[in-house]
Amino acid sequence: MYVLARFTLKSFVLILITTFAQSLQAEYRNPVVKILLFSSSAGVFLSNTDGLNLSQNGRNLGTVKSIRVAPGDPSHLLINNKQSAKGSLMIIAQGKTSIQDTRHRNQRRYLGAFEIRPFAGGLRLINHIPMELDLEGVLNAEISTKWHMEVVKAQAVISRTFALFKRERRRQHPWHVSADHFDQVYKGSDIADERGKAAIRATYGIVVGYQGRLAQTFYHSNCGGMTEDPGRIWKSRLPYLKVRTVPYGKRDPRYYWETTIPVWDMGKILKKAGIRIGEIEDINISKRTSSNRVFELTFFGEADAKLSGYAFRKASGYKKIQSLLFDVTRVSGGFRFNGKGNGHGVGLSQWSAKEMAENGFKYHEILYYFYQNIELMRHKG
Repeated sequence: MYVLARFTLKSFVLILITTFAQSLQAEYRNPVVKILLFSSSAGVFLSNTDGLNLSQNGRNLGTVKSIRVAPGDPSHLLINNKQSAKGSLMIIAQGKTSIQDTRHRNQRRYLGAFEIRPFAGGLRLINHIPMELDLEGVLNAEISTKWHMEVVKAQAVISRTFALFKRERRRQHPWHVSADHFDQVYKGSDIADERGKAAIRATYGIVVGYQGRLAQTFYHSNCGGMTEDPGRIWKSRLPYLKVRTVPYGKRDPRYYWETTIPVWDMGKILKKAGIRIGEIEDINISKRTSSNRVFELTFFGEADAKLSGYAFRKASGYKKIQSLLFDVTRVSGGFRFNGKGNGHGVGLSQWSAKEMAENGFKYHEILYYFYQNIELMRHKG
């Protein structure tokens, strides 16, 4: 990896990036990332007008226009209703492949190659795709490429870094990232557009590094005015991710939020979290983090119980409790939550970055704002 630039407000940073961009581009190998699209107990249907070349255990099975694959006996697959040999099915395709989980009707198209891996009771569909093509299916899923170009570039860099960090950590795993919010959302080739592709080209191969290694570029929708220390959520302290006040992001229409949870539903939420204390009489926020997020809640009922804010939000649902920056009030029949922000609060705040770009910040300035003492590097893996 080569260091491209360290943060400074002076213009020579932009000159340095531009000067090195072309000379270093050839050194970036655009590595293949393996993305878990979904797991299915029913099966999957794939079609491609240019043909799908099939192989299993190194044996070529020929080329077809479409194929239906379902779980067979343990470690086997049913290919067009016929049981195959033991092991994964590899599919090489040109152009876009239409894919449908046979249990659901939603259909999407993807580029790259595919691997179908059997497991007890189901199968997993994994997309093998070059990193830069992966980003085309990520950008419009994580933000809108209609936003200011500088924030789209910043998102391209952190999404690339996020995926390559996972690839490095999970080299021996069947897949590197999943295509949902547990890693980063990826919706295939149909959401790609020219603005997203332009942002990818402008940042080709650039990643966020710390002391010469890939950084963990966590990001979220809106920090609500203050970012969070990852050690308070996942017990993994990172020197380049610290609590800081962020005076941007209030243009987000969901910056402030409110929800009311009935007493009966609150009991079900606690049961989901493994707590049974009868009818909930009251809730107290017993601990907060330095960013003012809820760290621990105390629930009062037939007995008292404590639950971490993170576990409570997970059990409640991320759409209901948008963030841990909230207050709670007892109201008739339940509990009212008033909060701000959206997401875990660690790393880059997307709506804040959007406002920064609109105010004149360049993408590298945005990155250095949210990730401290980092480097912008050209990845070589």
